[in-house]
Amino acid sequence: MIWIWLGIIIVLTLLELATKNLVTIWFVASAVISLILSIFVDIYFVQFLVFVILGMILLVTTRDYLINFINNKKEKNNQKRGKNEK
Repeated sequence: MIWIWLGIIIVLTLLELATKNLVTIWFVASAVISLILSIFVDIYFVQFLVFVILGMILLVTTRDYLINFINNKKEKNNQKRGKNEK
């Protein structure tokens, strides 16, 4: 089961790098947790349930905060210089 979770982590990471829409990053984190869980729990349904529920919770609770954080960081870096600055 560990190899399946590693495959899921790799695929989701590649999708996130290709799209950069901040959708799959939370599922990568939940897949890592499910990977660790698979060491202790052999029931695939429980692992998958943790993966889905944790991914949705992370997506809903942190996506807006992270998008605002990234947008504020970009605005600070892209400020126009004043007349006296070069």
